[in-house]
Amino acid sequence: CYTPENAAAPLFPFLDKSKTYYEATSGLSSSLARGLRAGGLSVVESDGADFLSLSANDIHDGTITNPPYSKKTAFLAHLYKLGKPFAVLLPVQAIQGQARGKMFMEHGISLLVYNRRVDFTGKKAPPFGVAWYMGCGMCEPGRIWFTNN
Repeated sequence: CYTPENAAAPLFPFLDKSKTYYEATSGLSSSLARGLRAGGLSVVESDGADFLSLSANDIHDGTITNPPYSKKTAFLAHLYKLGKPFAVLLPVQAIQGQARGKMFMEHGISLLVYNRRVDFTGKKAPPFGVAWYMGCGMCEPGRIWFTNN
């Protein structure tokens, strides 16, 4: 499932247009990158590179991505290791989990939660809610915001 371009819009108030962001999963689809660019942001696409093997120098000023949910814990661990601002679109229930909870308590996390479900399939029946998980200076830690976008 690919991220709809309009899913990036709620993030715009949290992003610095003078920065360059890395979209870590744009190898198969560039829709999230297109949505970020529509908001006036500079985005470098991964073109299929293995994000988990990249260094902080590879990702510019920060990362914005919707990773494979089966790799969400590994992505978060790597993002915290890189230490640059990030926003990751994940299921709301990803806030729970022993490994993730430990990371969130140690490093901090904030959420931007949608008041509606994002339709990744176009079938108009999204099965779960998502939120942008933001860390490493993307915004004030320990906050929850809600959006109708």
